[in-house]
Amino acid sequence: MEVFLVIAFTHFLALLSPGPDFFLILTSLLQKGARYTYGVILGITLGNAVILMVCIFGFMVLGNLSTTILLVLKWLGAGYLVYLSFLCFRATQGTNLNITVAENSLVEQESSYNSKVKSLALGLQSSLLNPKNIMFYSSLMLLIQQEFSLFQKLLMSIWMTGVVFGWNLLLVRLLRQERVLAQIKRSARGIYYCSSLAFIFFAVLLVAYS
Repeated sequence: MEVFLVIAFTHFLALLSPGPDFFLILTSLLQKGARYTYGVILGITLGNAVILMVCIFGFMVLGNLSTTILLVLKWLGAGYLVYLSFLCFRATQGTNLNITVAENSLVEQESSYNSKVKSLALGLQSSLLNPKNIMFYSSLMLLIQQEFSLFQKLLMSIWMTGVVFGWNLLLVRLLRQERVLAQIKRSARGIYYCSSLAFIFFAVLLVAYS
């Protein structure tokens, strides 16, 4: 029980620190609206679930190939973060920013099949190409490797995946509050610039320190 509480607390602290997923959710909400962002959140959640399953069932394989795999993931992740930074920077260059914010609520756009697939893929890529997720979950699984049974590990994975999903939904709910929306609308260009710089910062950290 003590180990579970430590892991749950550590996982929650990790969620509190803004990372690439947070800025992706924020910019998706600004540009595409809530429905699109829910697809991104689902993709992020699925990505976390995939990583956890790989950590559980492929831990030994990943351990033997860790150097090669982490090197490839590092550069893929850095390249993807630079791409997200470019998208945010480009969004600031238009005369009229593409902001789906109305007076009292976000404009709910028609969600085509392609849009749903794109949002899901975007969230999935963000999660899978973030080595922070892989290293964090690998460390947690290493901690419980001997103490927890397979069933307990699966329950732990379901718990953490559910927390990620719930936290991101709560974020969207908070960001859609009227006062928050008004502030976002006034500060949209600055938010895009900050998000662009944040993605670059994460990419540099990823290459330099991992």
